Amino acid sequence: MRRLRTRRGGFTLIELMITVAIIGILASMAIPQFFMYQWRSKRGEALTNVEAIVKNEIAFFGANGTFWGAAPMPPGVPNPGKRNWDALSKAEFGGLGYEPEGSVVYSYEVNNLAADCGCGVGANGEALCFTASAYGDLDGDGVLAVVSYFYTDPTGNTCVTGIGTNPPPINVNTGNPILNTPTLIPPGPGSDDY
Repeated sequence: MRRLRTRRGGFTLIELMITVAIIGILASMAIPQFFMYQWRSKRGEALTNVEAIVKNEIAFFGANGTFWGAAPMPPGVPNPGKRNWDALSKAEFGGLGYEPEGSVVYSYEVNNLAADCGCGVGANGEALCFTASAYGDLDGDGVLAVVSYFYTDPTGNTCVTGIGTNPPPINVNTGNPILNTPTLIPPGPGSDDY
């Protein structure tokens, strides 16, 4: 009696190599997009917290007739990791009544120094406008991502950001500066590349 040869179930080496190559190509396209998505979602922290700082600033001005200034907090060089809102940060923003929930990826500051602002000056020498900013290095490349809110005085004058002294970015459609809304400082010197 003659035996029939049957093929055993399984994949050939060529089939496995093609499958691995396809998975590698898909991963090489998906992983960078995944990181970009993570960085953009973390930027949402900065947008939300900057808006909260601005609301507290406006309320503080209504009660005190001046804006609150604050150095970048938490202190230290921004990095991709989360940092706690420590006692020094609480002291710096305490008079404003602002504190974020939980740990933060960005450092936050409010610039109202008359020397950095083109707006009017109050009775005590403080600027009548301010810029609230968030600084972060989410991708760890040493270049900061900057989200700022340029709050103008009644005549439309602004302050620059405290770190990097960035002026308000220009709206490409209108040619006017972007004011009174949280905005990402465009890529370039002093700003991250995503």
